[in-house]
Amino acid sequence: MRKIVVSLVAALLMLCAALPCFAEKPADVLPEIRMEQQKQEYRTPQGQVCIVTDYSRLIVENADAFPALAKKLEQVHNREWNYRMEDEAREDYKDAVELKKHRPEDYMHYLLEERVWQKYLSRNILSLYVEYYQSRGGAHPNIDIFTYNLDPVTGDFITMDDALAPGKRNEFRDMYVKPALEKVKKERGLFYYDNYKTIVDDLFQRDYAGEPPLTWTWGYEGITMIFPAETIGPAVMGPVEAFIPFKGNEMLFNKKYMK
Repeated sequence: MRKIVVSLVAALLMLCAALPCFAEKPADVLPEIRMEQQKQEYRTPQGQVCIVTDYSRLIVENADAFPALAKKLEQVHNREWNYRMEDEAREDYKDAVELKKHRPEDYMHYLLEERVWQKYLSRNILSLYVEYYQSRGGAHPNIDIFTYNLDPVTGDFITMDDALAPGKRNEFRDMYVKPALEKVKKERGLFYYDNYKTIVDDLFQRDYAGEPPLTWTWGYEGITMIFPAETIGPAVMGPVEAFIPFKGNEMLFNKKYMK
């Protein structure tokens, strides 16, 4: 009986090896991204904290399966933000020390903080939303917004033209983005610049891989166009978002990313 059981187990193992359909398909594997905070304190000659920098280091846990993405995130995000934080802290140091002389409270210091949100992840697209919060002792902090849209397999940037169906750029801009902005304007009671439509046109024309002027994220129900503060209206408005749903507009978008 024992020999029969052993033979059956051996046969089953051979069958599993011969039929890869029982194993997890590589195409089903997604990158596993961990965000590791990199916090640094800068002190005055008297030992008081005068600047705090904090950014998220993006680590691809299964980098062996997604080497191009891991390399890209290290280059365009991790190294860039490390350099940026060090550079801005160095430039701000004298002013931060001076602020501390007049405001010695523990909570009063410069704060440069970057945070990342993963908006979407599939085998075809990784969409990240980034806020850069900067408080330098003034009444109102500055918040800059960035987005990263990347191909998880190749590590390449995904541009607006990549995300849209061929030849749909102008239609998307004029028939969907601008009406969506008008809707937000009415709902929030916003005041855009008189030439805001020309500004939108220019942003679409200059969009290119590497440092695209268009800021957008891909989501599970639609695409969100983000216009940071002062882009199409006064800074007091803050960022303006225009959401275009996928449902009913499927022909606008690249089918590759609709899967």
